Amino acid sequence: MSAVSRIITAIRPTLTASTRAYSTAVSSEAAPAAAGHYKVTRTRSLIGVPKSTIKVLKSLGLGRKIGRPVFQPHEASAAGKILKVKELVKVENIPGPIPAEGFQRTRATKGYKVVGKL
Repeated sequence: MSAVSRIITAIRPTLTASTRAYSTAVSSEAAPAAAGHYKVTRTRSLIGVPKSTIKVLKSLGLGRKIGRPVFQPHEASAAGKILKVKELVKVENIPGPIPAEGFQRTRATKGYKVVGKL
């Protein structure tokens, strides 16, 4: 038995044990709360895009207008959806809570204002 193989056999049990301990610790604990958000903005048209991709965009909240940002929490499901439509969107990482711009009114004004009742 060479010196290298003796070192490998000596190290291998500790590597596999630490890897197993890490994988079970991650799976047994509850997932931590989302530390931040993705700011996802649609930048491309949906003309010629497959229906499955359109459904993913709508599930992200991007079905209506180009340029309107949507905030998604840092989760695996949101990251997978973003990867599916990465060619059609722009993504920014926002640490912490959603900024005030995420809660602004997104619709245009009606064009008139109700002053009072008759």
